[in-house]
Amino acid sequence: MKRHFTICRVFLVIWIVFFSLVGIACGGSGPIKIGFVGDFSSVSEAYTDNAFLAARMAVSDWNAAGGLLGRPVEMVHRDGGNDPERHYRHVIELVGDEGIVAVFGGASSPCVLKASAACREKGVPYLVSIGNAQSIVGESGHPFVFLFEPNSRMESLGFTIFATLMPWKRYAWIGADYSWGRGILGFFKEHVQQIGAPIEWTVEIWHPFGEVAYDQHVAQLIASKPDALVVATWGEDLRHFLRAAKSRKLFDKMPAFGWFSLISDASERTLPEGIWNISRGPCNYLAEKYSQASRFLEHFSHRYQHYPLDFTVCCYDSFLAWHQAVLNAGSAVPDATAKALKGLRFKGLRGDSFIRAADGQMNCPVFFGRLVYRSEYPVAVIESVIEIPASKTWMSEVAIPDSASDSP
Repeated sequence: MKRHFTICRVFLVIWIVFFSLVGIACGGSGPIKIGFVGDFSSVSEAYTDNAFLAARMAVSDWNAAGGLLGRPVEMVHRDGGNDPERHYRHVIELVGDEGIVAVFGGASSPCVLKASAACREKGVPYLVSIGNAQSIVGESGHPFVFLFEPNSRMESLGFTIFATLMPWKRYAWIGADYSWGRGILGFFKEHVQQIGAPIEWTVEIWHPFGEVAYDQHVAQLIASKPDALVVATWGEDLRHFLRAAKSRKLFDKMPAFGWFSLISDASERTLPEGIWNISRGPCNYLAEKYSQASRFLEHFSHRYQHYPLDFTVCCYDSFLAWHQAVLNAGSAVPDATAKALKGLRFKGLRGDSFIRAADGQMNCPVFFGRLVYRSEYPVAVIESVIEIPASKTWMSEVAIPDSASDSP
């Protein structure tokens, strides 16, 4: 009798261990936890807040439809501000303490690079939609990082193509003094030299993050008398610059183009009508072109009474891609998902999309258009859109560093 009881107990232990292992292999029955690390309190606060709404909407919609692989999805978010070390720590802690299986979001490029390094250490996919230095998927690329915006080199080459269509020869520049802005201008100068375009720079103004006093900068820009102005100031810094520019009627004196992505009320008209905007995802244009983008715009606007920014479009595409990769892999395990993201094809807000296996770069177009105010939209949108596809701007695969194309 005693022997019979011992045998039964052994079989019971084996049975429990077996089904525990099956549960682990299948990813368990609890929630799938993901992380969103962004700048909710500094220079890119407005971008992050708006993009995070799309992230919440995606997770809510998945859970309302039964979850993912039969499990609910839970998203944990952290504010890294504009501090690269905080972004790094948040990723390490979210993976270690919360057990997240993917990281979304981003901020300025230095923050993204540190968060990306943490994702590489932990072997967790990082799906970036804010911050686009070329080095993210280039020199600092690795098998777990994926970029859902055109990188800075792609934008710069698109900028070169756009500039050659315009009559301007003498340019002025203003931008934040850090890696992204320096990279954009450096690539542009390199590209125009390669094609032999006769372009000169009347003045280059570089300011630190958090600049609030732009009157002297605006005076310098006006005094330099350029044919056109390139504005690489962005986020909350851009608000301060635009106020100074408006007081000196800067945009009445010269054409301008730049990264004018801001939330502002139509009655406020913070952005001057008619200036050229470089966009990573103009929702009005995309909604007129693709049914899925039209549905997204309607759903987002109805849910939040807000208009989605460029970064919001990029963020939602990153969630669509991860969702599809998990379904394709049949697992949310980080390694399996990272492999499924390489070469993934999916229907995104910017049309038929895919992620290049060689470097994790999505085939993001670069868009240029003139800012206008239309009654059906609460913010300035772009018209007369010039769309430059990724095939004309991204780096050839033979030039991609080996680290970016290694297998997870």
